[in-house]
Amino acid sequence: MADVSGHVEPAGTLTVSDRVVEQIAARAVLDIPGVTKHQGTVGSLLGSTAGRSAMGSDLPRATVRSSGSARLISLDIALEWPSAIAHVSRRSRDHVADEVERLTGTRPVRVDVTVRQLLPRGEVRRRKSGFIDLPTTAEDSKTESEVTS
Repeated sequence: MADVSGHVEPAGTLTVSDRVVEQIAARAVLDIPGVTKHQGTVGSLLGSTAGRSAMGSDLPRATVRSSGSARLISLDIALEWPSAIAHVSRRSRDHVADEVERLTGTRPVRVDVTVRQLLPRGEVRRRKSGFIDLPTTAEDSKTESEVTS
């Protein structure tokens, strides 16, 4: 903006926090076919077969490390199984870097992808339809053993 003397002041700066970049990255990776959400907390509490992980292990999860304007993004993801892990990981890395650049104006210098869970495709479909796996009870176990006898 110019003042009365015609002097132009700088427009200012834009700072996007690392936490915002983490949210952008975690959301963007879900655009890639084969990448799925995994809620370890719910699975742990309900005893789901795929959810026997530590509390708070919801996926996808992104972590950003910054040094000046350079950002390194680490992604932890869950994939449907079967899938081409290397191909999906490459697409995830490239797409996240593109989306972070598009939305923040700066491209991360590196995006590391770690596949933390493989979930059977049928289980992913059930969960997307609203079904959850409940833990078996003692009565269920007894009924199952009577049926197989």
